[in-house]
Amino acid sequence: MRAAIGRAPGILPGERGALLKQRLFKSIFLVAMAVFLMSVAVFTALLSIHMNEVSRQNLHNEAALAAAAAEHGGVEALESLTLPDCRIQWTDASGVLLLDTAPGEADRTQTAVELSDGSTLTVSNTGYTLSHLLLQSFTPLLFVAVLAVGLSAVLASRAARSVTEPLNRIDFSRPDERDVEDELKPVVRRLAAQNRQIRRQMEDLNAEHDRQDRLRREFTANVSHELKTPLTSIIGFAELIRDGLARPEDVGRFAGKICDEGKRLMDLVGDILRLSRLEERGQMLSLEPLSLYQEAELVIDQLAGEARRRQVTISLAGSRGEIVSSRKIVAEILHNLVDNAVKYNRPGGTVTVSVSEGEDEAALSVEDTGIGIPQEELPRIFERFYRVDKSHSRELGGTGLGLSIVKHGAACLGAKLSVESTLDVGTTITVTFLREFPGADAPNKTPEK
Repeated sequence: MRAAIGRAPGILPGERGALLKQRLFKSIFLVAMAVFLMSVAVFTALLSIHMNEVSRQNLHNEAALAAAAAEHGGVEALESLTLPDCRIQWTDASGVLLLDTAPGEADRTQTAVELSDGSTLTVSNTGYTLSHLLLQSFTPLLFVAVLAVGLSAVLASRAARSVTEPLNRIDFSRPDERDVEDELKPVVRRLAAQNRQIRRQMEDLNAEHDRQDRLRREFTANVSHELKTPLTSIIGFAELIRDGLARPEDVGRFAGKICDEGKRLMDLVGDILRLSRLEERGQMLSLEPLSLYQEAELVIDQLAGEARRRQVTISLAGSRGEIVSSRKIVAEILHNLVDNAVKYNRPGGTVTVSVSEGEDEAALSVEDTGIGIPQEELPRIFERFYRVDKSHSRELGGTGLGLSIVKHGAACLGAKLSVESTLDVGTTITVTFLREFPGADAPNKTPEK
């Protein structure tokens, strides 16, 4: 992981640079050709309009000239009249053709003039049109098109190279504004900022990875130690009984020790399984409406015998605390908080469980009058197997996972944890739940494992 993080990305790879250059070349070339073709089309349209207008005006002028000649000189004058690329047709009032200067010629455009005697003079254009002109100019036009394509390719290649070469000169792992053109300096500044952000994120990931690795090693070592201690006692007492070294009057006591240590093992394994289940990502939860007050009553009833044995009084106060959540996880959180408050209390002490609710949240507080926690130890009390007073904790029979279960259970339910404690005065732990579970539309929507 660290090797991959530390490897510098370097400049733009050659294959990607070539691909970018090809794309730029294709885009610029296609744009240039599109502009060329559009220019040719517009030029042709304008030329066609202009030629038609000129042809129409010429026909009108030539028709006027032919009409004047016919009025004054008749057929002889028209035959002697020179009008290039024009055909003159003269018909009398009855439609009889009097003159046709170019019989058989194809007419392009024509105009007619009525003379004073009722006859009609028609002048037609038999010259070249735009299409004929373009057909006759095919060879030079083809040369111009080839030249345009070649110039477009050369210019597109130069433009693409002018864009990609400055990018290829950028060192993406250590971008420096001094090495690039002014146009690319904003890009380089943004790259540098992103690189700094990525490095910070990778450093944070490495730190988190180291922390998780340390916690995993500590957890493995602690689990081994916690399992080894009761197993050693069980094996020791069992060997004494098996080998006949235990006095008859001690056998019952040794068997009780074996039973106690076995129960301790069962509690430890159960807490480890619960903790592992809570740590699973994407855990499916069974959600339902419940009352924190009623759940606290059930837990207090379960721990009433233990509280009497330790001479601790438990009281419950507050509102109902209606929420939509996982009943199983809420019960585990309550049980561990109240159990800890009873175990780490003093004879004659009290445990006060309070429930309060607001518009969007409901809070559960467990306050005890026990031994308290030093301020410097507060950040670590939710770590697995962490004990403030290790010797006292072992006497009480705790597994060291209770508050870790509380922490991970609260995280699963989107609840907030807060702790206040004064040494030799007591501790208050508050869990604040959302009234509606995030993303839940209805109770019992998703089954719990």
